[in-house]
Amino acid sequence: MFNRNDLTISMFYASSTNDDGSKTAAITVQVNGPAATAVQTSQLLCITDKAKVKTYVVGEQSIKDGSDPLLVAIENYWRQNTQAVVGQLMNDVLEFIAGNVSQGTTWLGFNGLKVFENEPLENRIPESVLNADGGAKGE
Repeated sequence: MFNRNDLTISMFYASSTNDDGSKTAAITVQVNGPAATAVQTSQLLCITDKAKVKTYVVGEQSIKDGSDPLLVAIENYWRQNTQAVVGQLMNDVLEFIAGNVSQGTTWLGFNGLKVFENEPLENRIPESVLNADGGAKGE
């Protein structure tokens, strides 16, 4: 079982315009294990239709160990208040685009533009969610 000190989080951003004129902003959050491999991934979407109405949904999710309490808690966190979570993460995207996009430091990969990488979980996930690891903060 994982504890918060074993894991880091990375975030990627991509956007597209659909055939019907709606726009999709996709945020992929990836929780990485000690070997720097993804152990939980969630795609969070903000779809804006032509009338500028926004819909927030959770897209694809994957989890390496569905019996791990911390990974399950993190996976559920993205579903609880998707609109607020996406709003907070979009602020990170906007700050990144405003100040950090450059040819030498910007990485674009399969999941989109890398906004941040391998940050400690407590920088991005509430303590109430992280407590699913049994309070392993001090370990």
